[in-house]
Amino acid sequence: MTTQTNEASLPRELTGHLTEVALGYRRMLEQNPCNPKALVGMSLVALASSQSAAAVKMAEAAVAAAPQMPAAWVALGQSLKTVSRSEEAESAYGQAIRLDGTNALARMGLGELMLALGRPEDAIREFDLALRCNPALIAVSMDMGHALAMMRRYEEALQRYKEVLAFRPKLSEAEFAAGFVLARMGRLKEAETRYRRALTLRPDFAAAWMNLGSLLREQGREFYAGAALTRAVELRPDLVSGWVNLAILERERNRPAAAEAHLRKAFSLNPEQVETQVAWCQFRSAEGDVAGAWQWLRWALAREPDHAEAVNMHGILLHKDGRFDEAVAVFEQAEALGHRSASSNRGNSLLDLGRMNEALQAQELAVEREPECAGARYNLALTRLRLGHWEQGWPGYEARWKFREVHRSPRVFSQPRWQGEALHGRRILLHAEQGLGDTIQFCRYAAMVAARGGHVILQVQTPVLRLMQSLPVVRAGMAETAVLGARPPKFDPTFDLECPLMSLPAVFGTTVETVPWPGAYLFAGPELAAEKRVQFPHLQPQDPPCAQHRVGLAWAGNPRYKADRQRSMQLSTLLPLLRTPGVTWIALQKGPAAEQLAALPGDVSVLDGSSQDQDLADTAALMATLDLVITTDTSIVHLAGAMGKLVWILLPHLSDWRWMQQTETTPWYPTARLFRQSTRGDWDGVLERVIGELSELRAAERRPVDRETNQFTQPSGLALA
Repeated sequence: MTTQTNEASLPRELTGHLTEVALGYRRMLEQNPCNPKALVGMSLVALASSQSAAAVKMAEAAVAAAPQMPAAWVALGQSLKTVSRSEEAESAYGQAIRLDGTNALARMGLGELMLALGRPEDAIREFDLALRCNPALIAVSMDMGHALAMMRRYEEALQRYKEVLAFRPKLSEAEFAAGFVLARMGRLKEAETRYRRALTLRPDFAAAWMNLGSLLREQGREFYAGAALTRAVELRPDLVSGWVNLAILERERNRPAAAEAHLRKAFSLNPEQVETQVAWCQFRSAEGDVAGAWQWLRWALAREPDHAEAVNMHGILLHKDGRFDEAVAVFEQAEALGHRSASSNRGNSLLDLGRMNEALQAQELAVEREPECAGARYNLALTRLRLGHWEQGWPGYEARWKFREVHRSPRVFSQPRWQGEALHGRRILLHAEQGLGDTIQFCRYAAMVAARGGHVILQVQTPVLRLMQSLPVVRAGMAETAVLGARPPKFDPTFDLECPLMSLPAVFGTTVETVPWPGAYLFAGPELAAEKRVQFPHLQPQDPPCAQHRVGLAWAGNPRYKADRQRSMQLSTLLPLLRTPGVTWIALQKGPAAEQLAALPGDVSVLDGSSQDQDLADTAALMATLDLVITTDTSIVHLAGAMGKLVWILLPHLSDWRWMQQTETTPWYPTARLFRQSTRGDWDGVLERVIGELSELRAAERRPVDRETNQFTQPSGLALA
């Protein structure tokens, strides 16, 4: 929490004009240079004026003049604390308490020192004693709330702030502090209200503007967040954390130049501040400057080796480098230092090490420690889904809406979220939210929603809009389609309820055993398929045993996907597979990766089937003519699976959660087969197994025909499309 100077902690005579107060004490010192009361007063004036060295000097003089005066020792403790002479400050407060065990200000000062040293339990003890000495000290009640918040006892902290506000309804610092703990508790609307109350009471409260801006950023309200953060640094140009938060916002808005400018400003204000150095590390990492990220991290750790955020960032960089064992150890250090996300991050590294149960335990611990942390709850949900614990995983997956790495600016509806109740003719909007593959995978639920008695509006991305016309529920007139983010002329924008497509498994309580599979649910248009056969004569049906096997191929997904480097590959990696005899290869690849076709050696032929496709309906038409599809984890997987095509999926060692673990099949697509890396990055091993299976499939086609059934004998578990 940002600490603010609280006038309630100063003697009443110091809440006026400091210059006048200082002149009064100076006149007293002219009459008696050793006047301890005047020396104490001048020390406090110097503190209030940010003249720490002068404050120490005056307090030391007061103690020398009156060593039995508790107030002099309190002033010395206060001034030593501001110059980070913590041991001496603790000794000064201790002496004041020895002289007067009922001195509430000495107890309060010692408690504040304990708080600054990260010892909230000791601080609470001192604050409790201070309140026993003087229950009316508002500043101590505020401090008690801060200590409880540091210990993550947020409900108790909030109660303290409410008690303060009952006595001082217009205390902006109490509203601000209440907003802070409410934000930590995930009660964001209430937190926003508290911050706005603080600003109504004190419009120049820079820290409140900053925290409000950070809260709005976390909610995806970026325009208003920018305005609030800008106001914070206008009021306090020296507010380093304000510039850092502006940099984070601009980085998330994909404005790296602006982000870098804000970080430079923060760094110029305080080159030694570790938080700024860590922010630089995060920025360089996000920009792909690995060397730069490591350099900033080294500076941060050299400055403060036990800085929790710097240690956690160390673990993140190790994880990104694939040094998972080291990352686990470093995340454990960050956990010991109290970092909120380190346990969840440790779980992610354990996943990459294949230590699934340990990963689950780490992520459960993270949520236990910080129940309102959306990132921790999201990671735990994915691990549960990966391990087949879907009863817990699907409800937990709703945390994605509060996790900015998934949904930076989530859609907001005035209509209520559908929870699975009977619809009785109401109109329900089912909307896509992530990738094209996700839309294809979960659109199957539209028929189940319609069966609850409603009319479905299926709002999807443009590349799959035409494809969705083949859904049986759409063809039956029980659902209509619309483009995501637009209103086509025939789309009625009115609806009664809404539900994201990827929330439907939670609504229906889907388990591994109850995945809906009505059979193929997406289809190619016959005319489009005929056009593809004309376009590619190689795809005309042929009689065995001379028939070429027609295999579609995709090797790269969306490069903007966070884990694309692990799931995608270069086309050249597939060369051993592409030299398999008796196969006609047709590329289903789109985007920049399709350009790799031009670099193939002369002895390898792959037809470009899809780089010019208008949308996935065109791709489906081509796919309908194929015998088999081999692909990495892309939207092509889902299209082939939804069409009931035989599809072999090439997966990295740690694949996406939906493919689960240590299984060669998936309940989502019965015609799919999974080929996983046995170790990280081992595509060679995957291709060796695929080549063997493909050769067996080809050999089966050359076997004699079973004349009674007129079918060709197939290898066990395989079937031609």
